[in-house]
Amino acid sequence: MNRIRIWIFAITGFMLLWGQTGWCEDQEQEEKVYAVQNKVFHRHHEIDFLTGYSADDDFYHLYPLGLAYTYHLNEHVSWEVARAQYVLTQDKDLKKTLESEFEVQPEQFSEPKYMVHTHAVFKPFYGKSALLNRGIVNHEVYVFAGGGVVNYEWNQSSGESRSESAFSISVGAGMRNFLSENFCVNVEIRDLVNFKESDTENNVMLGVSFGFRFNLGTRKVEEDQSMKRLKRILDED
Repeated sequence: MNRIRIWIFAITGFMLLWGQTGWCEDQEQEEKVYAVQNKVFHRHHEIDFLTGYSADDDFYHLYPLGLAYTYHLNEHVSWEVARAQYVLTQDKDLKKTLESEFEVQPEQFSEPKYMVHTHAVFKPFYGKSALLNRGIVNHEVYVFAGGGVVNYEWNQSSGESRSESAFSISVGAGMRNFLSENFCVNVEIRDLVNFKESDTENNVMLGVSFGFRFNLGTRKVEEDQSMKRLKRILDED
């Protein structure tokens, strides 16, 4: 009789201990909190229409226009395969003064014409913002670094021109704002260091781009196994 009581107490205690351990594990699982859910607008491919402005050039206001293609490897890493930009320029007052008052020759002014770069992109921050408390805007902050070529042109007094292609390093940061699953607006600041034959030029550029994002194939959707079994049972009936 005593043995039976001992076994009853032992089994009861074991069951209570097991239940308490399971409850604690459930509590630990329930207490896991994630800052933000997975990115709802992830797409692998992105084509951007670019524009920008730089006031750092000594003799010209720079207005680049162009296109870029980016491949998003995953939610945190991307490769901007190519960024090609044609540069519109406007003479600064300093250039006009040097030409008119000091008779400085045109070939002494190097005018940037176009640039091509490629970048590695890292996207560490993702979040949401309330727009006038009326809607939610998803956005991500990214940093990038890469290299490329900037082409310069000198217009000589004789009417002829010569050009130079200079190696360029490009680094910066930006914010991508998702308008929908397929469209976004990007705001960037980048620093260009261009190694010309005569000197090294450094330009800080502000940019805005409008992006179209897409996948080439159908996105994989995780299937609920319980619903799959229920459908199979109903089909059998």
